Amino acid sequence: MTCWVVLGLPEDADKRSIKRQYASLLKQLRPDEDPVGFQRLREAYEQALEWADWQPEVVVDEDQPTPAKLPLVDFPAPQSAPTTPPPSQRVATQCLEAVSAANLHDRLVQARLYGCEREFEQGLLELCLAQEDSYDLAEAAVEQLHWLTLWQREDLPAAATEQLRGRLMDLAWSRLTGAWHDDRRFLDVARQLDTSPWLQTLDARQWLNRCLAMALLQAPQWSQTLFDDICEQQGWKQTGQYTPCPEPWWSQLLARSHCAIFLAQQARLTQLFDSSESQAARMLFGSHDEDARVRLSMTFSATDWDACEALYRTVQLRYPQLLNERPQLGPDNWRPLRRQPPVLAVPLAILGTSICMSWLFEYRLGGSFYTSVVDMLLRALLLGVVGWALHAVCEKLSRKAWRLDHWINDHYGRWLSLRRPTPMPIREILWVGLLGGLIYLAGGVAGAATFFGTLGVLGALSRRTPFDRGKSFLARLYDQVPGDVLIGLFLGMLVPMVLLGNTWAKSTYVSKNEGLQVWPQRICAARQSTASPCPSVLSATEWQAFKKPQANQP
Repeated sequence: MTCWVVLGLPEDADKRSIKRQYASLLKQLRPDEDPVGFQRLREAYEQALEWADWQPEVVVDEDQPTPAKLPLVDFPAPQSAPTTPPPSQRVATQCLEAVSAANLHDRLVQARLYGCEREFEQGLLELCLAQEDSYDLAEAAVEQLHWLTLWQREDLPAAATEQLRGRLMDLAWSRLTGAWHDDRRFLDVARQLDTSPWLQTLDARQWLNRCLAMALLQAPQWSQTLFDDICEQQGWKQTGQYTPCPEPWWSQLLARSHCAIFLAQQARLTQLFDSSESQAARMLFGSHDEDARVRLSMTFSATDWDACEALYRTVQLRYPQLLNERPQLGPDNWRPLRRQPPVLAVPLAILGTSICMSWLFEYRLGGSFYTSVVDMLLRALLLGVVGWALHAVCEKLSRKAWRLDHWINDHYGRWLSLRRPTPMPIREILWVGLLGGLIYLAGGVAGAATFFGTLGVLGALSRRTPFDRGKSFLARLYDQVPGDVLIGLFLGMLVPMVLLGNTWAKSTYVSKNEGLQVWPQRICAARQSTASPCPSVLSATEWQAFKKPQANQP
């Protein structure tokens, strides 16, 4: 289908006929109702104008007779035309002196009064193209002279108007990028462009949406409020799948908007102290100071570290660009700070030491069983309280001297403990050594040997894989099971063990010929009257002897 068929004109139609036909058809094909038909009409209109510009306009009068051939006569050479511009051009030049967007209306009225409107408009077009910063003047000319619209003058050169369109686009982009750091100014520029007459066609609206999207994407700082205002102004967040914002810029804008909302949420969590999510946000999105991160890691529990892992997986899957923008999110920066000290090693060593001291210094010396058990529990409780106090002091000390703690661990950690991974010397070994010294002063060599021997055996077992699985299971059980349930389980196991121990302590081995002798006592009790008294105690011969068969009996 050719352009002439779309316009409904013959192929020899002139430019005036083409523009009139286009204006009449434009009333039937509105851009907002039928964008495809409008695009086809626009392309046909531009092709027809190009064809009309290329065709020479020749007017042939068929009524005139064919001129006769006359002999050649030498005429004098014509005089050159005067170089002085016509009066209308001079008046238009005077009207254009010091013209601006503020006085353009008055100058245009003067040009119309003196009859030089055409020359004035052409000179104004050249002036807008010559000046570097002429956006306001060009905007005023577009508004008052209807440039770059369907109602502009027909005798304006098409190349100049298209060049002016490109100049206006460049100036509009410069104004948008210049307002990156001021949201209010950026929004004002966007509103001015949205109401500009030269941006009301379908192609111009698409360019404006693309320009605004690119300006928002390339802005050095993202503003969620500005993005929402632009979406509301341009109608980008409409219901349904269609949006005026072209792809792929719309998808990129949505991704950056979601990332900004996520960062704002993490910044809000860093100000809270009530959940593991807030702890993880402070570790990954909080202060970049290494000292602050190390001190924060010393207060973390297993649940807090699990929240850090979950937050890192969220960033890795949904917002991978943050890993390049924020190097502190890398796992190598926070995972090495996680420490997993043994949960039961020191309590078991304290309990074993208390049992050893009760056995050696109380029960073996004649103390009762229940007294020894009570003293053992009180001693274990006292040692636990002292150990907790020493651990709190050493933990505060390690926060101040964490660099020294890491240096000692790197150079001498493998020689200070059998456990793997090696514990921190100041944070995890120092208080255990101080507690062992107090046990030596109270219980002697036997108590200290039991304490450090238990720790050594458990440390050696920690190098084995099955022990690691059991240790991780106990750690998860300790973190997930409520404290009252653990206390109930401990008491439920302790009471039967105490009763069983009491029974074992009172029990003695029965030697030969010792027993209740139930059967003889029952026989004697049945005999109410006997010639001889029933002996209350039988001799070993009477109890053990049996009747031997006589020789003459078979």
